Amino acid sequence: HEWPDAALQSVANYFLGKMGLGDQVLSGVVDVCVAMQKSVFTLAERFKTEVQRYYYVTPTSYLELINGFKGLLNMKQEEVSTARSRYDNGLEKIMTTENMVGGMKADIEELVP
Repeated sequence: HEWPDAALQSVANYFLGKMGLGDQVLSGVVDVCVAMQKSVFTLAERFKTEVQRYYYVTPTSYLELINGFKGLLNMKQEEVSTARSRYDNGLEKIMTTENMVGGMKADIEELVP
C-alpha cells in the first residue's frame, strides 16, 4: 500500500532537517525523496503486473533512500571543504610569493646605479 505524501514528507523532514540545509533546499530534497518513493511504488506495481512477482516496498527502503542521500551529501561536503582548503592554501602561497617578489624588486632597485 502506498503511503500518504504527508507521511513521506514528515519522515524526510525529520531526518534531513538536522542536516543544516536551507529551507528552500530542504523542501526541494524532501520533494525529490517523496517523488522517488512514489515512483518505487509505481514500479513495484508494474513489476507485479508484468512479472507476477511481488516487490515489497518497506519503510526501511525509504529510510535507506534518505540515509543514502545523507551519506552522499556528507561526502560531497567533505570534497568541497577539501577543495576550499586547497584553494585557500594556494591563494595564501600566491600572496606570500607576491610580497616576496615585491621585496626583491625593491632590493634590486636599490642596487641599480
